[in-house]
Amino acid sequence: MNKLLITSKLFLSIFLLIAVCSFIVFQSCNVSTANLSDVRMGTSLNSDGECNNDTPTFPAASPVIYCSAKLNNAPSGTKVTFQWKHGSEDLGKAEVETSSGTVNSNFKPSASLEPGKYSVSVKIATDNSTPVTKEFTVE
Repeated sequence: MNKLLITSKLFLSIFLLIAVCSFIVFQSCNVSTANLSDVRMGTSLNSDGECNNDTPTFPAASPVIYCSAKLNNAPSGTKVTFQWKHGSEDLGKAEVETSSGTVNSNFKPSASLEPGKYSVSVKIATDNSTPVTKEFTVE
């Protein structure tokens, strides 16, 4: 009888420990059904805040380069990060907080851009989000 009571208490203690640990782990996870689509690059935005065309090549003297995307199924307060790069060199990062709709960012170089391969990665700030990377060329 005494062994049964000890075994029951041990089982209950282990169960509670697992429940508490699971709660802590899952509470720190940030998952969402939000997703990105129609990621585009351009030299201007239309009245909806979107790039009209998806431009793969920009002149070195471009005063500004835009990236726009559609954010779908996103609750209010969703954070989207734009990471601009030239090769592996970081050029800048912008974070936008919004809900579903169009999100955009721009890169304004202080001088003519060096010719080469560039990219911008767009990512929703959740644990299950995969970044969308758009590569572009400066000539």
